[in-house]
Amino acid sequence: MKYSYRAFLFILSAIAVNNMSAQQNNLDVDYSEYQAEAREYYMAQPKIPHMTLSLEIIKMVRAAMDKPVNTVLVPTQQEIDGPYGKIGLRIFKPEKIDAVYLDIHGGGHIWGSAMADDSLNDVMAQRCRLAVVSVDYHLAPEYPFPAQIYDCNAAVKWLLANAEAEFGTDKIFIGGGSAGAQLAATTAIYVRDSLNAASKILGVGLQQGLFDLGLTPSHRQASDETWGLNKWLLSEVLRHICGTMTMEERQNPFCSPLYADLQNLPPAFFLIGTADALLDDTYFMEARWRSAGNKTYLAVFPEVAHGFNILHLKMADLANELYFNWINERIAQSE
Repeated sequence: MKYSYRAFLFILSAIAVNNMSAQQNNLDVDYSEYQAEAREYYMAQPKIPHMTLSLEIIKMVRAAMDKPVNTVLVPTQQEIDGPYGKIGLRIFKPEKIDAVYLDIHGGGHIWGSAMADDSLNDVMAQRCRLAVVSVDYHLAPEYPFPAQIYDCNAAVKWLLANAEAEFGTDKIFIGGGSAGAQLAATTAIYVRDSLNAASKILGVGLQQGLFDLGLTPSHRQASDETWGLNKWLLSEVLRHICGTMTMEERQNPFCSPLYADLQNLPPAFFLIGTADALLDDTYFMEARWRSAGNKTYLAVFPEVAHGFNILHLKMADLANELYFNWINERIAQSE
């Protein structure tokens, strides 16, 4: 069957309109009054010294990050079996539970912990009436990547089997930031492909994620002056993640979800700051997630860098509020 050029353009336009209709965003919101605060914060931060990230230094950073904080809800600990031994789960349970949130912490696969997410998880549990289950997956380099993917797969498999008995609901969210967003995406794909349970997932939170180990343009263009994640730190973290992996291995969809089949996945919330070296990871992943026929929310905040939503900044408060509202809307729509 032959189509005229005009008909071809009409079809392309219809596809584009349909894809855009699947996206919600905050792009029409003016955040200019909060940019000076963010700029002042970043300008006051000391530069990260260049050094080889040895295992000794990595352990020092872990110890500095893993400090308990005061929370309203008291977290409990639980262990489940995993492919590399026991996996710790850190759980926040509010009095009323509407859904369960599988939290996957960030830290480049080499540091970070479930405890490091306590402050935000405590607030999210209360604001969204979520039981928050945070995964203490095994870290590289002691457990080389992609061990972290397999641990998170084990955690979500346990949660799907036990959520109703443990928390009184089978409604589940999966979310994470940075490397945790990469793992949240691979975990959601695992739920669809291996557990046939994508319908159980109400939504996926993908915040400032690393979705392409082959490096997107913004990642490649990072410099030593980039706030948050600069060129040196990114290269050192990737050295521990990727090791001697070839480019083809780095871009394997199992490790780099940007290249995966993204059809029939749950709605996703994408969060990014325009000063983040991983800006293109979010832009590209959101576009592919949406083009695969899934609903998305794209939340973009100006002049803030990687991990901004855990800082004491007004834009962090606004970003987290936007995410909590999205979660609450997803829960309301499921009832």
